[in-house]
Amino acid sequence: VEAEGAGWHRRVRLDRGGDGWRVTTGEEGDLGAALRASGHPPAGLPGTDDPGRLYEALDVDLSGSPLFNTLPIRRLGLAGAASSTAHRITVAWVLVPSLTVVPAEQVYTALGLDRVGFASGTFRAELTLDDDGFVTHYPGLAERADAG
Repeated sequence: VEAEGAGWHRRVRLDRGGDGWRVTTGEEGDLGAALRASGHPPAGLPGTDDPGRLYEALDVDLSGSPLFNTLPIRRLGLAGAASSTAHRITVAWVLVPSLTVVPAEQVYTALGLDRVGFASGTFRAELTLDDDGFVTHYPGLAERADAG
């Protein structure tokens, strides 16, 4: 994943193998200075200082991207699953724009043929899926446009 802005560029690569996660990062410029100049708090470093904290994570979630919610939904077979089937998982959550990677607990609950409940911390959302289990509507974040 890469993120960039005026005067800075960051990248992080996550690879999961049998022995856990490997995290590779790169940075040019000064994201912290850009954030301070716009009145925002400083960002953490890209990646993680302890990849072992991600050991339980099977999936990656990129902050602000509903496509990444599709990964556990499809892996867990929640599209079309019986209502109330819930799964608590840990993901490697990539924060944007810092590209800091942290473990995050998420709960996915089947709510019927084309809906899945999503929760992380105090946040809750009801996601709408297509027939293949891809997220088509994430309230307050995204809605898939029609191809036509």
